[in-house]
Amino acid sequence: MRIIAGLYRGKRILPPPGRTTRPITDRVKESLFAILADRTCDATVADLFAGTGSLGLEALSRHAESCLFVENDRPALRILRQNINAMHLEDQARIAPKNAWHFAKFAHPHKPLDLVFLDPPYLYSRDSEQGSPLAKLLADLAQPHLLAENAIVVLRHESAYPSQDKYGRLSLRDSRRYGSMSLSFLAPTGTPN
Repeated sequence: MRIIAGLYRGKRILPPPGRTTRPITDRVKESLFAILADRTCDATVADLFAGTGSLGLEALSRHAESCLFVENDRPALRILRQNINAMHLEDQARIAPKNAWHFAKFAHPHKPLDLVFLDPPYLYSRDSEQGSPLAKLLADLAQPHLLAENAIVVLRHESAYPSQDKYGRLSLRDSRRYGSMSLSFLAPTGTPN
């Protein structure tokens, strides 16, 4: 695992401990950031279920203003801190050692988020139906104090369990399949479902 482009291009990211974290492959990460293009520049970012911080670190390397990493697995938190420290990103990175499922309850970003990476355990990405923990988290994310008007939420999930078209004020804008996993891109709309 490594940073693909930007200020820290080629910098290695420490791998996840054990099997509780599934890192995104470099190929998929490269494709993701090609789709996002320059949306990371000066962006306020959140990396939920951050694991080693691969997505948030890539955004910071590509000139994001700041990133909030949310992770509550202790071994993953140790690696995440080491990865942030190795790149000297302590001023731009903030770690919330909390349960990402409750993000909307504890998050108070200094300004609305422009970009959110959401990479829940696959067990939960299988149930994106209304009322599920994932659907609730996505619907709760779309609050105006959390998300900027033109924000993008990137959801990583199993391809066999596609994203819904709408979660509260979040609507599906695009979805890309990469074998057994997919990336869905959601954005806030004016009225809740």
